[in-house]
Amino acid sequence: MEIAFGQKLWGVILVVSLLIAVAITLLMYYRAKGSSELSRGRLRLLMVLRFLSVFFLAFMLAAPLVKTLRKITRQPLILLAYDNSRSMTGVEGSAITGEELRRLVSGLQEKLGDRFDLVTYAFGQTVSTGPSPAFTDKRSDYSQLLQTVYDNHFNDNTGALVIVGDGNYNQGENPLHYAGRLSFPVYTLATGDTTPVRDAAVADLKVNRTAFAGNLFPVEADLRVTGTRQERLLFSVLREGKRLFSQTVEPAGASWYATLAFTLPAEGKGLQYYTAMVESLPGEQNLTNNRWPFVINILENKQKILILAEGAHPDAGALKNSLQQQANYEVTLVTGEPYPADLSDYNLIILHQLPSSSHAMQQLTGESSTSRIPLLVIVGPQTHLAQLNAMELGVKITPRAGAFEEAQMSVADNFTPFTLSEELRENLAKYPPLKVPFATYDMEGTFQPLGFQRIKNIVTPWPLLATGSIRGRKTGFLLGEGLWRWRLYNYTLTGNHDQFNELFDKLVQYLALRDNEDNFMVGFKPVYTETEPVRMTAEVYNDAYEMINTPEVTIAMTDSTGREFNYIFDRSDLFYRLDAGIFPPGKYAFKASVTSGPDTYTENGEFAVIPVNVELADLKANHRLLYQLSFETGGKFFRQEEADQLAKAIGENTTIQPVSYFQAALHELLNLRFLFFPLLLLLSAEWFLRKYWGNY
Repeated sequence: MEIAFGQKLWGVILVVSLLIAVAITLLMYYRAKGSSELSRGRLRLLMVLRFLSVFFLAFMLAAPLVKTLRKITRQPLILLAYDNSRSMTGVEGSAITGEELRRLVSGLQEKLGDRFDLVTYAFGQTVSTGPSPAFTDKRSDYSQLLQTVYDNHFNDNTGALVIVGDGNYNQGENPLHYAGRLSFPVYTLATGDTTPVRDAAVADLKVNRTAFAGNLFPVEADLRVTGTRQERLLFSVLREGKRLFSQTVEPAGASWYATLAFTLPAEGKGLQYYTAMVESLPGEQNLTNNRWPFVINILENKQKILILAEGAHPDAGALKNSLQQQANYEVTLVTGEPYPADLSDYNLIILHQLPSSSHAMQQLTGESSTSRIPLLVIVGPQTHLAQLNAMELGVKITPRAGAFEEAQMSVADNFTPFTLSEELRENLAKYPPLKVPFATYDMEGTFQPLGFQRIKNIVTPWPLLATGSIRGRKTGFLLGEGLWRWRLYNYTLTGNHDQFNELFDKLVQYLALRDNEDNFMVGFKPVYTETEPVRMTAEVYNDAYEMINTPEVTIAMTDSTGREFNYIFDRSDLFYRLDAGIFPPGKYAFKASVTSGPDTYTENGEFAVIPVNVELADLKANHRLLYQLSFETGGKFFRQEEADQLAKAIGENTTIQPVSYFQAALHELLNLRFLFFPLLLLLSAEWFLRKYWGNY
């Protein structure tokens, strides 16, 4: 223990304290009246008592601090994590049951908890501490577990992480990418069976969630067959019991994987339910993964597209030819005046190099503050940028030299309004450059760039293709001229225009799908999975089409049995948001309403929640992953029957030891309560002796 001082001039304060104590003592007893009656011994004792008590009080003015060192010993921490997903117990009749797994986890907790500090984690869709094993999660995410324990125990004396699981993950990244970050070994206890079983499965299915009535929509189904010789199997897609597609597949070998690509007709209206299925094998136990239900939102309306061009241009022709490939688009191309007087009949207007110096587009400009007809603006050398900026469409272009330059596309990674195929994303970077304004660009926060300008192989922050919404109107910007070169290059690469058509089909489809034409809009996904929360947004506009969020927005959801669930949207900036949580699979309808002034607006819709079967799609354990995870972190791999050996190996690991360190602490001397009693004793002793000896 050391004594320090919180004041810089503590030496001066100490000297002054001595002088004050001496002065008060002499003033009290030196030649004072009544002191002569005391003997020399008694007088000196009283002077000493007075000096000590005054000095003690004055000394405290220097704010003395007591520095102490405390030894802290931290016991090693063992982290026990178990996979809480459905694949752990598999299907009925599996080799290991949920009760056996619970006993396995409980036994490890007892063995490790006796010797170490123990923290238990359950991981599946999410990572949590404390719950008892249920093995009901619909997904497994090992990478999230490793990230969580790294964040939570970065500075702890962590001895080891023990993972009880089958090694199958279907969410997140490869856990081996996180292994190098851990400073402690990972011991794995492998469960499940690695023996291939007879199994035919629809492993995955890719499909767009929206299609137009009368069109064909593409579907890709991944099939996997294991543990069988060459046996013909029938793959089918059904809707309302009607077979829409079927194909016989013949596995080539005992472990076979293939992707079937086909198209289906978009029939009906609204949400349509389909089931992709492959027939089962003789003696197959896991029949859950033979079926894959999916839902498509069929849109009935035909979209009317108007292309307004400054004049005849190959870009406008390329766009028209591309869009006419879709039966649900009715495309009109106008290359000069007179332009249509009534634009309200169109679902999307494409402005090619308009407004220009010769065509100011006064009608459209005049309606820009109130109209909600979606726009796609294609900027070129003929575009009058000042007039375009005056329309306030969400992107402002400030020319720097009045010239144009060539820019290729660098595809953005976080674009969310719609998705592009991987092949298209790769080839977009190779497409010929477009002629773009040499300018600076300011985008509204509601816009997202699909691609950035890449000039001389340098990716700039300026957008090349972006979409967004401004005052309730969807708007897209293609800030370059020369699309016809993209179409020709696509044909040169592949012998068709499919990728060019895909880009503008999805762009136009996103823009042309207006939510409604009134002052109230609800944004939602037509299809959710049972593992994701149902989230919605809402927008409310006043009569001037200004976004507001003062009135309350309510929504009533009804499931297929007629049960009703009522919610209130939360306000967020000028938007409304709702997180209704996880819903069970099924079909749901909703009615949202808001009262703004004297008017009440309503919005009706429906959505579907589809089941997730990825956990039961492949029940073959992946012990190789667990072995690699242990090997790369310096841990050890054990099988489920070796649980006792795992606990023993951790106990014998000499690197798992308590850690001791000293912690310094400073305390103000004045705050130590026990010092009050010596001071009280000094003052009380002096007072008592003076009274006792008759010195008043």
